[in-house]
Amino acid sequence: MYSEKRINEKMALEYVIDTDWFFLDNYGHIAVVASAGGLLPESVSADMEKLKKMISFFRSLPVLSNDIILEEDVLQKIGNFSDKGKENYLKDLYFMASRGFYYFDKVILNEYTDFRYFLKAKPVKTLDVNVIKDKITDFFSITLINDNLERMKHFNVNEVL
Repeated sequence: MYSEKRINEKMALEYVIDTDWFFLDNYGHIAVVASAGGLLPESVSADMEKLKKMISFFRSLPVLSNDIILEEDVLQKIGNFSDKGKENYLKDLYFMASRGFYYFDKVILNEYTDFRYFLKAKPVKTLDVNVIKDKITDFFSITLINDNLERMKHFNVNEVL
């Protein structure tokens, strides 16, 4: 948990950053988090160059399955969207989940002090870190969450170090 002082220090540097970051669960599954202008864990913000390399590598991975599982709130949100609106909303979510990542995003975008992230989609076929471990050792910054992504529906980023 971050102190109020540390959150204010980080906010001064990070509030304009909209990036992806990644974490592992206890079983080697990987999640991508769309930061949406929110707090970045110390393990992520400590080395932004490593983060850029991780993003580049993970986004270059092949599709593992064209099927993904959308959370009910996503289905409700896009229910009245036009086809183009649905395509735009789901583009990145689908891109990452089809490559085996669990996908988390904020509900209140660009609100730095809203620390809540919610699962938006999960893969049918998961990417296991052990399969790619040898390719990422030079740049993978390990952010761990002591949980199982199969069961996680949300988390608070201010509890992730």
